[in-house]
Amino acid sequence: MRDDNGAVTDVVVDRAVGDVKKLRIGDRVDITYKRALVLSAEKTGSGSIRERLDTQTITPAPGGSMTSTHRVQAVATVLAVDRANRKLTLRGPTGTMTLQATDDRFLKGLKVGDNIRVDYLEATALQVMRDGIPVQ
Repeated sequence: MRDDNGAVTDVVVDRAVGDVKKLRIGDRVDITYKRALVLSAEKTGSGSIRERLDTQTITPAPGGSMTSTHRVQAVATVLAVDRANRKLTLRGPTGTMTLQATDDRFLKGLKVGDNIRVDYLEATALQVMRDGIPVQ
């Protein structure tokens, strides 16, 4: 998809939300998508091996929407800490990711190069609408 600013974004849509095969190039759609936050971040030993554990639950809801919870626990290396915007960029076992911290305490004491064990949650409420009508 291309947003109003021209940036291209890949969006994964579960079939329970809508049949995206009905969409055509040029369709204007509205997507409601919320992302999640760091639950904890603590330093680990310097010899820690990057690892990742994912847990996901999906709950379809009426009207073409769904609620999804995706929890990730990982050991990763800190690439950047943006305290002003409460963002933490990590290199983990599956690549680079930037996470939003809800509170400054999650970033306290972290610096570039630290190995950390991070626990974060991606809670997504997703709905795809075309011309104000859910795509189903």
